[in-house]
Amino acid sequence: MKAIIFDWGRTLFDSETKNEFPEAEEILVLCRKRGYRLAVASLVSIHANASLEERTKQIENSPLRKFFEVAAVTDEDKDKILDEVVAKLDLPREEILIVDDRIIRGIKYGNLRNHPTVWLQKGKFENELPNEETKTPTFIIHSLSELTEII
Repeated sequence: MKAIIFDWGRTLFDSETKNEFPEAEEILVLCRKRGYRLAVASLVSIHANASLEERTKQIENSPLRKFFEVAAVTDEDKDKILDEVVAKLDLPREEILIVDDRIIRGIKYGNLRNHPTVWLQKGKFENELPNEETKTPTFIIHSLSELTEII
């Protein structure tokens, strides 16, 4: 693997408290030390507690922003924004790891396009289980700090 695309909400950023998860910066520092190129892709759904502008501002003003070569936010289609991020990274898909808390979004996208995937199975969507349509994630973790065992 040469790059990692992280989801934002409920993966690096706690959507309820509006703060970065405490372990997020530590993980991103480690990823950078190990030479990974990093990106963040975020979908603002109609149920989110933020607008497209607010989410963009959250990421741009976050102390985590400095770690990301690419930061992309959409309120329409996560697959499309992930395609754009993958294109910007310009690497083979099998060399780009996708880390997400949603089976039906980032994990499904990655599984169906030959990316290795890490499902962060915690929080609001931890019971959203893999199925035939989404396929099974490459890895399952229950806290972001477990990512150290994969990278």
